[in-house]
Amino acid sequence: MFATDKNGQPMPAQNADGSIDFKKAKEDQDLDGYFKMVTWPVTKNLNDTGTVNNCNVNPEVYNPMRKGLAGIDDGMSDAKKDENLTAGWTIDTAFYKYDVPRPDDPTITNIQNDTDGSLNASGSVYTGKLDPVVSGECTPSKDDTHPNTVTLFGEDPGNPFKEGQSKSSDDLVKSSDSWGFKLGETVCKVDPKSKQGGSWQIQDTNKQYPSPDPGNKYNGYRRYHAWVTESASGFGLTSFFSNIGTAYFVSNENAPDGKLSVTVPHTKNGILPANSVVTVKGTVSPIYTAWSSGGLGMTDSRMAVSMKQNTASDWTPLLTTPANTFQRDAAAGTKSSATNPTSGSVLNIVKTTASTWSWTLNIPADKFTGYNGDDETEKYTFQVKMINPLNVPSDPASINRTVDMTPTTLTLQRYDVFQVAGKAYKYVNGNTRVPETKGTVVHVTWPGNSSTDVVVGNQGSWQATPPEGINQGQFTAQVSSDDAESTDPQSGNFQGGNESAAVSHELEFRPSTSSLPFAGGWPLSVLKILLMLILGLAGFVACLRNRQESRY
Repeated sequence: MFATDKNGQPMPAQNADGSIDFKKAKEDQDLDGYFKMVTWPVTKNLNDTGTVNNCNVNPEVYNPMRKGLAGIDDGMSDAKKDENLTAGWTIDTAFYKYDVPRPDDPTITNIQNDTDGSLNASGSVYTGKLDPVVSGECTPSKDDTHPNTVTLFGEDPGNPFKEGQSKSSDDLVKSSDSWGFKLGETVCKVDPKSKQGGSWQIQDTNKQYPSPDPGNKYNGYRRYHAWVTESASGFGLTSFFSNIGTAYFVSNENAPDGKLSVTVPHTKNGILPANSVVTVKGTVSPIYTAWSSGGLGMTDSRMAVSMKQNTASDWTPLLTTPANTFQRDAAAGTKSSATNPTSGSVLNIVKTTASTWSWTLNIPADKFTGYNGDDETEKYTFQVKMINPLNVPSDPASINRTVDMTPTTLTLQRYDVFQVAGKAYKYVNGNTRVPETKGTVVHVTWPGNSSTDVVVGNQGSWQATPPEGINQGQFTAQVSSDDAESTDPQSGNFQGGNESAAVSHELEFRPSTSSLPFAGGWPLSVLKILLMLILGLAGFVACLRNRQESRY
């Protein structure tokens, strides 16, 4: 074999021993490229060799020389050269200052879930599907007959992806054990909407993971990467690996513990104590918890608490926990808190066991408005939900409670030694008066510290008679508890009601209508004397008349 220099003159690049100095041939001719070693073998059947494989048919099965398919020379056309080279066997290739460029790396942009599967800033996505479709962008081949092919790999947990596999380094070849499991391949299709000009998608059927890998499972994750293989050059070069996309597999959350309790504050002496709050308590055990160390893993589920006045149509959100509230590696006893500036609610959380958190939500008392005298406007439902990382809520846990923080107001209409009486009202919406519920107890303390309990009747009216012998001094009337909540259905403990402001007055002596003559006010002995006088006078008049009649 002889090469020629750039002037077309023979240049012996082939050495006497038959070897070829490709460097000399290339540099002297100012060429960059490669030499391909091709042979055209002639195949024959076995002739009479004395074995059972001997055959007496034409011993020559195929001879490319007979068909003009062997060898090339300068006089051949380019088409004939390509035909003969294709008919031969390539046994070696020599490169010098020649590079067949790798195809462009593909990109993973989406891992299918129930809504938008676009990767977030960290390159991950949450999905409820264990067999998601992974898709992205790629650069299609310029030769439609030799398309570029995308191959998707799922990470082998036993041999995780290595850093640098997406860069120009030997790690791509040396770390073949960390490429992952081959999940499938597809053609890079032309896509005008793609930044790279093409797109691809391959489904992880969750059936390609050999033992002992358990495959995709909920509360776990899988990382993916892909590469492109070109076929136009004939070398089947691959790109470097794409970015890594991570899928976190998320199931629905369990409903929170339904053992909720509600504590309602009440008025003392007619006034609600400052900074009073309605307190809701419960426990939760979320399925999805976060790593406080910031390690690989999904975020935690969120807890959302809301309430609704029974006469209202909409729920009022009170507070939703921020990310990383429920941390799996936090020690028992770890505390955290959160505040919702809109509702003013404050949440306090304590991790009680490895997977359970106790929570307390304090809601400002001024958030419970709208009482108009109708008992239904004092009834509220409190609701708790867990929301998984896919933003799908669990079934709720709820509790119904009466929230009455409106005190009774007592008024006096009579205050004498014979009777004290008045009205019991609740003031709502400013100066609107609503009669207190029948059965509310008014406690009256008399001079000398004896007392009487009377119940409110129709239209909020109440009355009490001073004990015998009390005819002066100051009495006090007060509702010590309006029994707004009675017994807590969850705990069985009595919650009590609102205490009214006390009203006092000096007992007055005023003539009673019952003390007038013939009205039952005189002593019985006086009545008897008057009756005897009347009867005697009547008898005297009758005797006198009889005497007068007897004269005639």
